[in-house]
Amino acid sequence: MRVRTHRAAVACSVLGALLATTAAGADAEPCGPFGDPQVFARLDETTETGIAPVAPQPGMGGAESGQIVTLPGAGSNRPPGQVAGEALLALPKTADGAPPSFSLSKHARVVDSYFSPVLCSTVVRIAGNEDDAPADLVASFPAGGALVPNHVYMTAQSEVRPLEAPRPSGPDPYRALQWGIDRSGVEPARPLSNGAGVRVAILDSAPQRDHRDLGPIRQLLVEGGPRGAPGAHGTLVTGLVSAVEGNGFGIAGLAPGAEMISVAVCTPAGASATDSCPLYTVLKGIDLAWDEDADLVNLSIVGPDNPLLARGMDRLEELGAVVVAAAGNEASQEPRYPAAYTSVVGVGAMGKDGRLYARSNTGPSSEILAPGVEVLSTAPGSAFSFGSGTSFAAAHVSGVLAVVVGAGFSPGIARTAMFQEANSDVTRRSPPHLPLVCDVLSRLQRPCPER
Repeated sequence: MRVRTHRAAVACSVLGALLATTAAGADAEPCGPFGDPQVFARLDETTETGIAPVAPQPGMGGAESGQIVTLPGAGSNRPPGQVAGEALLALPKTADGAPPSFSLSKHARVVDSYFSPVLCSTVVRIAGNEDDAPADLVASFPAGGALVPNHVYMTAQSEVRPLEAPRPSGPDPYRALQWGIDRSGVEPARPLSNGAGVRVAILDSAPQRDHRDLGPIRQLLVEGGPRGAPGAHGTLVTGLVSAVEGNGFGIAGLAPGAEMISVAVCTPAGASATDSCPLYTVLKGIDLAWDEDADLVNLSIVGPDNPLLARGMDRLEELGAVVVAAAGNEASQEPRYPAAYTSVVGVGAMGKDGRLYARSNTGPSSEILAPGVEVLSTAPGSAFSFGSGTSFAAAHVSGVLAVVVGAGFSPGIARTAMFQEANSDVTRRSPPHLPLVCDVLSRLQRPCPER
């Protein structure tokens, strides 16, 4: 049985060690500065005071900031898919434990800030005029920091349709419709693990916590983020992992014994629309998941590369958690994030026939394929829906890993064994397919009992 140390205490000890090593003249930042030049940071022009100047450009409008926009590429100084007129500034701590100084443009203002123990930085959310790029908002900041857009990530479902069928009887009346459970092979492993003792954090829109087929869910709300109204996407993803097994209603989850932690980072947009998840909210959610000792973090969201998101994913891996993310549904080989980061398990979708889902992204975002076409899960209103997309494939991988971790292995060992088994397939499919849980456990010398 794994022994847990609450990570809030660890964060305090890290901060104490930080101050101690600073006093001794060591590096003041335990996970280092943002050393590579960032898109909006002119690190090659550092002044004697260590501040990297950024030449402001005049804003082009006076509308209120905060609206999520998608702009055409031509004629705009702001990339698409970000919160209009906002930037995030990450600041490593100085020797005295305080964030270093920075200066804003005259029309910019600080909306919020907090210290992130995962990023080892103070993160400042800055707003200005609607058409401002990050460089318009900050006049100067330390060379070890990072100035980036407040990108918006979107949930990665492509199709959702309600289940329209009479409810038969049985322990889980719709279990026969769950081909993904059959393909994952979790049921033969139940004598060894159903995910009990494993903490799975779902960073998504909030699920319907009183759904008749969902067990206890601990819901965490991000300060300044969504208020926790149930979303279709979050309910679908959560049900795939943890729907109650054998209760005479609905479906069964892949890891029904897992402890579920819902971190509401996405604003629901309806059953057939993608939810929006601003980076600043996602970063706060990452810290909450870490503080709650999550073993596995499911991010069924997709968007652009961002240095702060990359740091967060790398740090979670260093801290012992495994992050699983959706590859996206554009039928593209271009990298999508966070799935394309090497610290993350990027998941593409396949159908019941084992073939790649036509809309699934491939390339660096898709390390492994999992069931993600016409998979049945819980929906708001104590209902059920079929969903297609890499969001749901990612949830299958999170569920399988939860079962393996629940059998007594660390998340990192479970991840390694899963890929070793997937890549041992004699057909050498690329990307490999999600292996059966019992095959992964056999590789770890914990074979499933014969049935």
